[in-house]
Amino acid sequence: MDKCCLFRAFLICFFAIAFVTAGAEMTQELKAEEQTGEEVWAQKDSGEFTRDWLLCGVFPNPPHEEGQLYDHTPPCVGLDTDYLVEHGGESKIMPVAGMTHKRPDGTEAKWFEYKSPVDIVDLLSSFAGQPSTNVVAYAYASIESQMAGKAILALGSDDGVKVWLNGEVVHENLIGRAVSKDSDMIEVALKEGDNRLLVKVEQSDGDWEFAVRTVGKEEALAIKARQELKEKLIGFQNCELKPRGRWDYMFVPGNFPEIIWDKPDLVEKAMGNLPLKVRWFNADLEEVTKADKPGRYLAYVEGQNGSGMNIRRALTLYCRPENWLPWEDNIKSYVDYMPGSPIDREAWDERKETIASWAGAQFVDFLETEEQGAVLMSYLHEMKPLGRKPSSIDRPEVANSDIHLALKRKIMGIEGKYPALRMPQESSVPAPVLRKGTAQEAGVKPDAAEKMRAVCREWYEESKEPFVILVARHGVIVIHEVFDDVSEGTTEIYTPLEMASITKAMTGMMFAQFLDQGLIDLDDPVGKYLPDFPIEGEMAITLRHCFTHTTGLEGHFEWGGVHNPWLDNVILNGIDYLTPSNIHLYNGMGYDLAGKVMEVVSGKSILRLLHENFFQPLGVTKTTNDDLACCTVSCAEDIARMGQLLLNKGSYGDKVFFSPETFDKLLPKQLSKYYPDLDNSIEWGIGLVWMRDRDPDAGKEGVPEDKTLLSRNTVGHGAASSAILRADLDNDLVVVQVRDTAGVKYGEYLNKFMRAIGDSLIEE
Repeated sequence: MDKCCLFRAFLICFFAIAFVTAGAEMTQELKAEEQTGEEVWAQKDSGEFTRDWLLCGVFPNPPHEEGQLYDHTPPCVGLDTDYLVEHGGESKIMPVAGMTHKRPDGTEAKWFEYKSPVDIVDLLSSFAGQPSTNVVAYAYASIESQMAGKAILALGSDDGVKVWLNGEVVHENLIGRAVSKDSDMIEVALKEGDNRLLVKVEQSDGDWEFAVRTVGKEEALAIKARQELKEKLIGFQNCELKPRGRWDYMFVPGNFPEIIWDKPDLVEKAMGNLPLKVRWFNADLEEVTKADKPGRYLAYVEGQNGSGMNIRRALTLYCRPENWLPWEDNIKSYVDYMPGSPIDREAWDERKETIASWAGAQFVDFLETEEQGAVLMSYLHEMKPLGRKPSSIDRPEVANSDIHLALKRKIMGIEGKYPALRMPQESSVPAPVLRKGTAQEAGVKPDAAEKMRAVCREWYEESKEPFVILVARHGVIVIHEVFDDVSEGTTEIYTPLEMASITKAMTGMMFAQFLDQGLIDLDDPVGKYLPDFPIEGEMAITLRHCFTHTTGLEGHFEWGGVHNPWLDNVILNGIDYLTPSNIHLYNGMGYDLAGKVMEVVSGKSILRLLHENFFQPLGVTKTTNDDLACCTVSCAEDIARMGQLLLNKGSYGDKVFFSPETFDKLLPKQLSKYYPDLDNSIEWGIGLVWMRDRDPDAGKEGVPEDKTLLSRNTVGHGAASSAILRADLDNDLVVVQVRDTAGVKYGEYLNKFMRAIGDSLIEE
């Protein structure tokens, strides 16, 4: 999992626990007050979301220290800074439309009226054309109350938020998150008449939204009940099956180990009594009742709760030869020295044997006590000489996914149900490919490469974060270079670096082949292909939901990601808290769910499918992925090939991956066309988004507000690593940068880099 995913997962878990704890306390208080009748509630009903606002922004919100991670430790500058001092400050402000405030750079921010068409206020569209990374904005509204008393302020935001009511700070939540209605519940005191509400919302990157309403105790209790249900279901989704004995992941021939839940209390809390049936299969997928020989064994586990929900899970165990006792072999595991660590190299070398002995003992323990140890041992048991260098998918987890998918299709009884997915077809008219050539052939000025090179040299010297760039026009490579410390030389031009969410674009291009061949339709419900999911009604999740972040799912790499054979069923077990069509919530789990559909239809595990049906035919050789939404490493040339494929609308060289008509289906569309409850401004594609880098001069005299550095028809995807994929459809231009992290002044140099590229183009 990439570092960003891990960090976000930690934040989500931390704040979920805090929210649930606070919610439970609030629920008890509300119930107690309901019995005693001691408190006066000003709010009596469920409360409508506030849609009429005065907005003002944007203001800068960088971390306190340049280069510091955007992690609110301490809170970022913008949340600590009162930008409203000219008119009384944050605690006294009573704004009117047209009132202005000076920004630190001397420009003015003006209050303006905004009426949101939906419950969630979209700040990104409200401040269109202004900077939208590491900024904050204000929203002001008046809440009218017929009497003085208590109310619950229910709030959701993307990202962190600070709230004043009648001049007092009543809430602050410093968190990077996607918006979800009613996620923060704050008890407040309303006065009779108008109550001044000021909300300050920060923006890291991506979507930028918030939603606010006041509710009474009955609705507060209902919200808490829904939250408690979600908590219970997520608790169950996080439960895993395991053998009862600690060492039984590697057992001896005979009876199979007993399979139990790792957290039975959470299972009972969410599902009640849940009897399980375990079926065992050997490596040939023959159902067996005993392990008669060493090797891989698969446990398929199924059950049904009291409401009829089906639970399906699977796991891998390894049966060892009875006379092999690996813990007695004194196995040594030699570990390479870790460059850049604080460990003394000479001391490491002196103790190499000691380290190897200790690491070997831990390795054996891993084989016996972890499912991944059983997966590895099964892979080792089945290995045969290849006579060649292993490919990037010749890995234990892929082999494990292959056999579990075969078992899944056998259990579902779908062998032969779907036509085979064809490989990319030959074309009689080759499309452009990346190649060397002249500046004239590329349609750029003679000094284009040097202008880009100069910016990138300065960029590296400023940040000291290595990166590789590749810029090509009409398929002709203008520049392909690495920027690193020459003396260190740790990054080479084909070094795979972290691509993070650019992975989503790759997954979209893989899915395009299914669309193009008519095997799957974008608006097909996943229940058409995966057991137990609804195929109609408001809870039916479609493939379009999966790719456009409208399932209601959250997070990345949850529940084992695509390596979990029955990830789809784990997702299904929480369907009661999902809200398909009603929310746009950036996540990776929809992509992994779509991957499970692609697996079932194609008969290939998803990582094998990507390798064999996409990467290999495209000539991509340095790309390895571990998920469908993140966790990919790649090099600039590989990513540029994918960008050129987009420019060619589905073809590369003599290979046709999908048609121009299918390419059009991948492009970002206004989601309210499909889901009326969403804001009209939200546009999303199938793994693709518009990448419109705003020109810093936009809005100045004679420069349009919406001017971008490349054309407005530029698609790609962003990345937590700050890697770049831009395919400028109007200028026939691919821009790629691969890197592991942003470093200091990233936004400033990104603009310089894009400007150098744009200024180098010869108009045609």
